[in-house]
Parts: sequence; C-alpha cells; structure tokens
Amino acid sequence: MTTKSMTPRDLHEFDAPPSDHHTSTASLRRAVVGVTCGNMIEWFDFALYSSLATTIGRVFFQNEDRATQLLSIYATFAAGFLIRPIGSFVFGPIGDRYGRRVALTLSIALMSVATFCIAILPGYERIGMAAPILLLCIRLLQGLSTGGEYGGSCTFIAEHSPDKKRTFMTSWLEFGNISGFLLGGALVNLLTFSLGTASMEAWGWRIPFVVAGLAGLVALYLRLNVDESPVFKQMQENEKHQKGLAKSKSIVQLLIEEWPQLLKCAGLTAVFNITYYVALGYIPGYLSDVVGHPVQFGNLLAMIATLVMLAFIPVAGWLGDRVGAKKMIGLGCAVIIVGAIPAFKLLSSPSVAIVFAGLMMLVLAQLLFEGVMPATLASLFRAPVRYSGLAISYNVSVSLLGGTAPLINTWLIHRTGNPIIPAWYLMGGAVLGLIALKFVKDMTGKPLPM
Repeated sequence: MTTKSMTPRDLHEFDAPPSDHHTSTASLRRAVVGVTCGNMIEWFDFALYSSLATTIGRVFFQNEDRATQLLSIYATFAAGFLIRPIGSFVFGPIGDRYGRRVALTLSIALMSVATFCIAILPGYERIGMAAPILLLCIRLLQGLSTGGEYGGSCTFIAEHSPDKKRTFMTSWLEFGNISGFLLGGALVNLLTFSLGTASMEAWGWRIPFVVAGLAGLVALYLRLNVDESPVFKQMQENEKHQKGLAKSKSIVQLLIEEWPQLLKCAGLTAVFNITYYVALGYIPGYLSDVVGHPVQFGNLLAMIATLVMLAFIPVAGWLGDRVGAKKMIGLGCAVIIVGAIPAFKLLSSPSVAIVFAGLMMLVLAQLLFEGVMPATLASLFRAPVRYSGLAISYNVSVSLLGGTAPLINTWLIHRTGNPIIPAWYLMGGAVLGLIALKFVKDMTGKPLPM
C-alpha cells in the first residue's frame, strides 16, 4: 500500500479560508441570532444596573447618605467593568484552542448563573455586610463573563459570514447591544410605573434580574444549537494535516508576535467606545449638570438618539459592504474632529431643536463606526489568535478609555471649568482612531486572514 505525499497545492487547499458556500443560510442565521442574543443580555444587564442604581444602593448599602450609596453601587458596577480584561485572558485562549462556540457557551452560562444569583441575593437588612460583599463577587463574575463576549461574538459571526456580507452580518451584533440597553431601561421604567417605588425597593427590583437570567438561558440554548465556525473547523483540519501549524499561541507569544495588531485594534476600539460613552452615556448628565436642563430632558433626548441609531445600524452595515469599512471609519473620525466643538456649543443652546441637532452630529459619527467596526476588528487577526487578540485588545482599551470617559470628563470640567472639554476628549479619541486606521488594511469583501 502506497501513501500519497502532499504537494504544495494540497497544502494550499488546507490553508485556504472556507468559501462562502461552506456556511448555509440556516447556519448563518442561527449563528447571528444565538450570538446577538447573548450580547443583548449583556447590555440588558448594563441597563438594569444604571436604571436601578438608587434602589440597589438602598438595598445593599447601609448608609443614610444617598450620595454615598450611589458611589458604592457605581463602584461595584465599575469593578465588574474593570475585570473584563481578565475575562478576555480567560475566554480568549479557550476560544482559540477549543472552539469559538465553546467559549461563547461558557461565557453566557456564567452570565446567566451570576444574574440569577443577584435576583435571589438577600439585602443588607438580612445578612449585613455579607450583602455588598456577595454583590461585588457576583459583579466580578459577570465582568469576567463579559470579557469573553464581544471579541468572541465578532469572531464567531465574522467567520460564519460570506465575505461580501460580513460587514452587514456583524453589524447585527451592535444592533443587539443597543436593543438590550433599551429593553433593560424600558422594563425598569415599566415596573416602577406599575408597582410604585415602595414595592420596587421591597421586591420588584428582583424581577428584571430574573428576566435577564431566564433570557440568558434562552441565549445559552441558542448557542448550544449553532454550528462551530467554519474557520475554526478549518484550523482543526490544518492541525491534522500540517502537524500543528494552526495551533493557538500562548498569551506571551500573542503579546510578543501580534503587538502591532493589538495596538491597531485598541486604537480603533478607543474612538469607537469613547464616542459611544460620551454621546449616549455622558451627554444626558451633561445637559442637566452643566447646561442646566431638567434630568428628564437629557434622558428623553438620549432615548430618541438611541432609537435613531438602532434603526440605522443595519443600514450602515449594508453600506459598509459597498463603500468599504476603512472609508466609513475615516469619515466618522473626520466628523468628530471637525464637528465635536460645534456640537457641544449647540448642546448649550436653550432650543430643544438645536440641542438635538448637536447630539445628532455625534450620533452620525457613531453610526459610521457601529455599522463597520465589528467586521473590521475581526479582520485584524489571523484565525489561530483571532479570539484572544480581539478580546484582549478590545477589553483593555474599553476599560482604560471608553468606560472611564464620563468620569474623566466630569473631573476635567470640575478642574478646568471649561464645558467644552468633552469635545477635546472626543477629538483625542478620533486622532487615536485615525492613527490606527492608517496602518489597517481594508478587508471588506475579502477573505479573513488565516
């Protein structure tokens, strides 16, 4: 019996990325729905904490000073946020070594269990200091889970998608994120209106966390029933036929060998998240605390702007497949650099229409990012390190620059007395984005790097 030796052409066939027909329409749909639902739950939970901050502070932190209670609950929330990079170091290697589906399934399972634990956790009156300590531990588990979500989700959908539709398909990930945020806030407002403040503080606040936990189980079921990414299957074939050529790298190897890609991803993530957290997370408070508008005005305006963004994210993704992701990101950065200062000057107007116009200038820039950034970030890394590289650089950048944007801008305005400081912060993020973009190759419509 003779054994046929492998020719260079045979090896090339193993190296080639899967063609579009390897992923059926049904498999692609399951992948997009299963992954998007998980990210929706993540942002649903984010909205619950934001909306229930006052109530949770009273339940878990024994202090008559409401400001101290709020600081305590926000610190607990921030702890979950800051641990996200550690989660990326945990789930990234799992996704590159054992499969994208495995890592994403473990991530959503951890999130669901932790969320259920919050729903049944006794308050300070029943167990004393153990209540806030346990709440902090649960938030750390949720943050750990979140560290594996976004990078894995981008990777999974991008690797399932046809090259010509990858930007549009991955844009649904952002649609899910913002939908979750809106649904979480809407549920809390509905329950507060229906039950009243007293009932919400007594027991009603637990209902949204029960809903989130159940929804997480649904997302878990969906993820258990999706196919592994065709690219990861190809990696496994490469290992069999090329004696480990496609094996995932250690974290140390990743940091040493992939640092240029990590920096590019971090730079693009910076402008993406700084713009989001300033435009939709910080400006509502800015309008009341700095400009002097009623709190309800800023919240309503942010809700309208978020709905507008939600409606146009798939459109931006569709457009990205046609004009190129790099052009859209560059245009978004240019809009911020040229328009950030004028936008904040418009926000200081007493006119509702003018204030809304200023906010929409920033929303336009964010839309250009929302539609194309997931596919762009996924295309920066080769398949064996894609999950780890994207997750680590994304979460480190978000934790350092994105999630801290409201706090930093509040402190800077307090120190300088200059209400236009957030515009300069936005422009700094846009400059970082443009520097990173200069070294990025546009992979729109092309196969992902193997």
